[in-house]
Amino acid sequence: MTDNVWNEIRSDYDAYYNSGFTWLPDPDKGELRRRWERLDTIVLRGAWPAVVCFRIKKWAWRRGLPLLPVLCDTLNRIFWGVLIADHVRIDRGLCLAHGYVVIDGGTTIGKNCSINPYVTIGLTNSSKVGFSLRGPTLGDNVYIGTGAKILGPVTIGDNAKIGANAVVISDIPAGHTAVGAPARAIPQKPLPPRRRTGQEGV
Repeated sequence: MTDNVWNEIRSDYDAYYNSGFTWLPDPDKGELRRRWERLDTIVLRGAWPAVVCFRIKKWAWRRGLPLLPVLCDTLNRIFWGVLIADHVRIDRGLCLAHGYVVIDGGTTIGKNCSINPYVTIGLTNSSKVGFSLRGPTLGDNVYIGTGAKILGPVTIGDNAKIGANAVVISDIPAGHTAVGAPARAIPQKPLPPRRRTGQEGV
């Protein structure tokens, strides 16, 4: 495989690692045990292998290897409940928290996006839009909550958040949160400054 594919896979792993994916620092555990628990959470309990399968599938299509993509799709459906269509383009840093995700159509997803379980991103045949093979376009650093649906040729701006069970059928500007069905966009409030506790570095 090319270095580019390995770099994408490593960036995806780093996205899981940096998300604080279900672990907290525990001073009573040794460093070796903490490393094993992180590896176990990401590789064996998380859906990072499903993202790896997707990367290998895209690499195989570019190399003209028709059977390997079929195998990757089959593994994703059986073990992680993930279906990502052939024409989907996803930049590096993808985090599928626990699988059970459908991404269909001509969908484009930017860098460092996080997708929770039971999310559908894909096509629509609504009376407003009609049937289109164009899927959604997601910017960078988009967070999608559990059970959300993003349907049709909509654009989701950078750093947007899609709330749990939201149904997005229109554009969401950058830096907004989408809530409801159909979803409406709400500007995100800036986070309050973090209070110092005197425990930093402990």
